[in-house]
Amino acid sequence: MDVKQAFEFIDSFGKSGRPVSDLSRIKSLLNELSNPQRSLKFIHVAGTNGKGSVCEMLTEAICHEGLRVGTFTSPYILEYCDRIRINKQNIPTHYLVRYAEIVSEAVSRTGYGKDFSQFEITMCIALLYFRERACDVVVWETGIGGKNDCTNVIENPLVSIICSVSFDHTAMLGNTIEEIATQKCGIIKEGCPCVMSFGNDAKAQDIFIRTAIFRYSPAYIPNCTLLEIVSDTLDGCGFVYKGKEYRTAMCGIHQAANASTVIEAFHAMRYSLPISQTSIEYGISHAKIHARAEVINKEPLIILDGGHNPNGFSALSHLIRSKTSGKRTVLIGMLKDKEAISAVSHIASVCDTFITVDGFHPNAIDSNELAEEIGRFGVTSYAAGSVSQGFSDLIRLSEGGVGIICGSLYLASQILTEQLPKL
Repeated sequence: MDVKQAFEFIDSFGKSGRPVSDLSRIKSLLNELSNPQRSLKFIHVAGTNGKGSVCEMLTEAICHEGLRVGTFTSPYILEYCDRIRINKQNIPTHYLVRYAEIVSEAVSRTGYGKDFSQFEITMCIALLYFRERACDVVVWETGIGGKNDCTNVIENPLVSIICSVSFDHTAMLGNTIEEIATQKCGIIKEGCPCVMSFGNDAKAQDIFIRTAIFRYSPAYIPNCTLLEIVSDTLDGCGFVYKGKEYRTAMCGIHQAANASTVIEAFHAMRYSLPISQTSIEYGISHAKIHARAEVINKEPLIILDGGHNPNGFSALSHLIRSKTSGKRTVLIGMLKDKEAISAVSHIASVCDTFITVDGFHPNAIDSNELAEEIGRFGVTSYAAGSVSQGFSDLIRLSEGGVGIICGSLYLASQILTEQLPKL
């Protein structure tokens, strides 16, 4: 198998695979691979928003401590291999090819064939890589949900982290906060500590606490009364938590909330994975990932954000109101399975013009349909159609003001790889 064949093998599986009601399918594949997950230690991260930022802060801190840390995240932003990293370096293609071939042979022995999802295949490749390279710890992000997510095959995580819980992937996770929170909290394991971000709905928090009690899991929630925002600019957020000063590299006060979750996670692991205060501070101050309120151009000012659901757009709305001025133009594209219209309502009142696009993903909402729906909020909106045309219009209309790109990480990926280099 060569590189081309490896990617053809991975791409031959659907994004979601055949629906599952338990973990038996992924367990059958891992059995064929001699269960690489049993040789590794994990920090398991679930939630609707904040997972990516939390994973990056954890990774930076552990790496700074001098340990070998594997990181598994999704979706990729720039290239497929950035989903699987060790000490912040993408998996080399020769490793990818080797493990893809091993996984391919294992798939044929399970009898499930193309029932597997691309995510499951990628996860198995990651586990084989992390095991062979003897990672000290793996930062392990869920795909969708938690309880029946294939990442939940791990048995004794060092800590289970639940970030914000809100409406997303409702067709799979449920139509109420309680149903969604139950799925997310499904990663909490017997006797293993767990952490939940503060600011969650009381119903979600109640399910977290009850699940922790039922599973004899020490539970931690950051104390928001002990967090003070000191500064909040496009260059990052300075804050004090429990008397200690921190600064994030990513902007937005929600990053202070993410960071406090990371701080509590390291406290929960103080005996199983002791990390120095210096490394924790370093991790929080150096973690930076694409499409998290990222300034990709200064003149005109263009901000790229992967926000795509109500909570994500709420955070983006605060950023727009507090850190920008002048005319605000939005380039937006969204997927059909997202809470699209209710999400947009959070930023409609603080923006002037919306440019809608499609074509960046097979499941993207038609740009004309999206423009019509956004127009109901009383703002100017029109369909540019292609991402290329929309980006060109955004640059032109943002002169003297600010441009915002949001709605989907898939859109963000296309902007970064195809449109930004043209500026």
